[in-house]
Amino acid sequence: MPLEIIDSHTHWGPSVALHTSVSTEELLRQAAGCGVDRIVIFPFPSQALADESINEEVLNEAAAVPQFIPYYYIPDDLLSIPPGKGFYGGKWHWTRGVSDCSSCYDVLEDPILPAFLEESEAVGLPLIVEEELEFTLELAKRSGKLNLIVPHLGMLGGDPLDFLVAFKRKEHIFFDTALAQPRTILRFVQELGAERVLFGSDVPFGTMSVELRKVLTLPISEREKEAILGGNLRRLTGIAPLAL
Repeated sequence: MPLEIIDSHTHWGPSVALHTSVSTEELLRQAAGCGVDRIVIFPFPSQALADESINEEVLNEAAAVPQFIPYYYIPDDLLSIPPGKGFYGGKWHWTRGVSDCSSCYDVLEDPILPAFLEESEAVGLPLIVEEELEFTLELAKRSGKLNLIVPHLGMLGGDPLDFLVAFKRKEHIFFDTALAQPRTILRFVQELGAERVLFGSDVPFGTMSVELRKVLTLPISEREKEAILGGNLRRLTGIAPLAL
């Protein structure tokens, strides 16, 4: 079976805050240009918070485009991924805090958080968590066996190497490569193992071709590249390979 490359981190649709939009055509154009076979899509944070119906739009678009893998954006009221609707994961993004800047630690004491985490674990799908390191540590302590994916190797929440040390022995914590430096990606692979690292581009903030090249040129085995480029995502989501 040929290698199936999956981009585990892209945005789709409009953004209220950025006054921009990522179209289906743009994602498919980038994918075709560098050999990416499938694409995880989720809404921009500002759009999801302004209009939760964007989650349904993501789901509907993925139903029409076989290359798309839809993720559910977790709203501030902590509604877990709806089981059975067709989502393959979730995106938790600076919940009730300041996007890409400051976590809201009050969320950790919210009485609805335990139920959210229990329901999420029962659904059995991974949750991308973008927060400060200390917040991520506290959430991970409460998350049971729920698989968490830290985007950018933790770069937007602190020093990636601090994330590496903090979660080195936490086998349910994974990392995506989006926007990270190749030497840092290599360090994570060497210390955590390739099975805990996923390729991502973070379109529109990164481009698929550039971010993919970072992984393809790493001095690691083909087996390790296959895991990072798609195998790990399939394992975490349970999604079947696309017929290539």
